[in-house]
Amino acid sequence: MKLTEQIISAREYLARFDDGNYPISFQTFEEACAPLFDALEEASLAGTAAALIEELGAELTALPRRQRALATEQDMRVLALFLSPAAARHGERAAAFSSLLQEQWNQKYPKYIYHQGSYESIMEGFEVSILGIPLSRFKKRRDRS
Repeated sequence: MKLTEQIISAREYLARFDDGNYPISFQTFEEACAPLFDALEEASLAGTAAALIEELGAELTALPRRQRALATEQDMRVLALFLSPAAARHGERAAAFSSLLQEQWNQKYPKYIYHQGSYESIMEGFEVSILGIPLSRFKKRRDRS
């Protein structure tokens, strides 16, 4: 499966994006992309990033006009929440590809800017605390009752 297809198929993960579903969705995405990251060639990272953006753009153009904005936003979220963190954990070449992809995407789609984050920082975003006390502690205690 191509990276474009992985991104498009990962749109479905966004409907279940919470602390219970993100880890397994991320793991599934990361495992599916590992061979694709391994196949990246250092000399052609920028060209591969450009080709990926072009393929995603062609997919978006094929959609009815009223669905394009939503699909573009979903692709941006998949890149930020799944691809970038997976690439960062996979090694320097994949991380460099992700950075080039981010630059090129943000130039092509300035209304849909994405920022790279790590898996750990995304998981921290699910932690809710009041006065520095994580609410997950109370949730876990309440779930045991």
